[in-house]
Amino acid sequence: MTTIYEEVVNVLAQSYERVGMNQYGSSVTPGFSVCAGQEGKARVSYTTPQPDLLDPNRVSDDELAAQRHQMVDAYAATLEAAGWRVDRRGPRSRYPYLLAGHQ
Repeated sequence: MTTIYEEVVNVLAQSYERVGMNQYGSSVTPGFSVCAGQEGKARVSYTTPQPDLLDPNRVSDDELAAQRHQMVDAYAATLEAAGWRVDRRGPRSRYPYLLAGHQ
């Protein structure tokens, strides 16, 4: 039997990359991540590696926040089109996320 988390991953993996992690659990490539959310729903977010703070050409915090919002909105549209119920959380936060559940 597949869990709700696996089902969400399967839907999103058809269009997007899953976050790449190293052996220590740190993200090394950007992508979606899915974990346990409230009320048995799947929590979906966009995760990026930590920026190199010494790099003068690094992406700004504002640019990263805008990128997170853009990707979370795209994940929401994909899940809704696949028949999932999506609750958007943190619409004014730098770290927005979704709670996805069955209709």
